[in-house]
Amino acid sequence: MNYSLAMDSPFNTALLSPEGPGGKTANGQSEVEIGRVVWQSGRPGTAVVHGHEIFVNKSSFFSSSRTFTALNGQSYKWTFHEGSALMASNDSRQAPVATYTPATRSNPGLLHVTPHGLTITGDVILSFVCVEGERRHAVRKSLR
Repeated sequence: MNYSLAMDSPFNTALLSPEGPGGKTANGQSEVEIGRVVWQSGRPGTAVVHGHEIFVNKSSFFSSSRTFTALNGQSYKWTFHEGSALMASNDSRQAPVATYTPATRSNPGLLHVTPHGLTITGDVILSFVCVEGERRHAVRKSLR
């Protein structure tokens, strides 16, 4: 399943799923809010998905990767390479759950959720918004 950021920004983004009751999208599908992130100084202060708070943490002090525990109780890890990102299970299998390909002039940024991630789609999207927002804030801060 593929998702893209409407304005190529993880800040001020509505996290909507084309499932369940609610408003209608342009193509007639229903919308339901799946989560919210409250930002504090470029860092996700509070992240809530389906009514449960999640915490995205640095893997280690000098690491750029981030870990979190999804609502299913399993640990996952986001890793980054030149603007792209990979989310995988944080265990010996390291099963790929999602990938992010940044926007180009002709294509929007694309978050692809693999079959392994379909049961935790809300956690995938919300954790992505947190880590991508934090990454972009750090890049802007380093350019000052």
